[in-house]
Amino acid sequence: MIEAVRHSLAAGAALRVVNYHNTPAVRAAQFDADFAALAERYGPVTEDMLADYLATGAWPGGRPGVIPAFYNGYRNNFDVARPLLEKHGLIGWFFAVPGFTHCPIPDQAAFAARRTIRLVPDEYADGRAALSWDEMQQMDEGGHVIASHTRTHTRVELDDSDALWPEIVGAQDEFAARLGHPVRSFAWLFGGRYGETELADRAVDAAGYEFLFSNLAVQRLPGVGQAE
Repeated sequence: MIEAVRHSLAAGAALRVVNYHNTPAVRAAQFDADFAALAERYGPVTEDMLADYLATGAWPGGRPGVIPAFYNGYRNNFDVARPLLEKHGLIGWFFAVPGFTHCPIPDQAAFAARRTIRLVPDEYADGRAALSWDEMQQMDEGGHVIASHTRTHTRVELDDSDALWPEIVGAQDEFAARLGHPVRSFAWLFGGRYGETELADRAVDAAGYEFLFSNLAVQRLPGVGQAE
């Protein structure tokens, strides 16, 4: 992964997204090395910096930027990844799943199994695998980015409004209620770019997201001036 990032830097890329999911403590040394290598070559990225870049095409930072993106809302993202990111001066972007967070602890393993969220068996003695709202609040207030990765990590058909609205708009409603403000970024679950499916676009617009992360692009949405 780090070699691929090095090649992109050599090619002159201004911004890269590096994706992570589970960050268990048993791999902490590897994450430490990854983040150290990223920090040597790339700078942290805030949402305001991303907005400037996508609006103007000009990178506002000195060095190229990197977004370490963490998907699914794992507790170990807070316990393991967050302090290592801070050690190396990076900003983490944590794409959480409110339904996972809300799930009672005894039911989290079953919830995860039904929704392609892979867990580390027996990782925590108390059984809680999901980020808590308090942990998200701490990261939000500490300068990291909390973002939406759908409400329940369920893949839905993009022409099914009954499923789309709870997953996209419902997730935003929960973030706004719990964090005290809406989140600006949304990442699909196996989803496509903005502009491909009208109904999905309307749901993303209704939720008020500013950035859409899809499999091959990061887009700023039309309500705030779309660019790539």
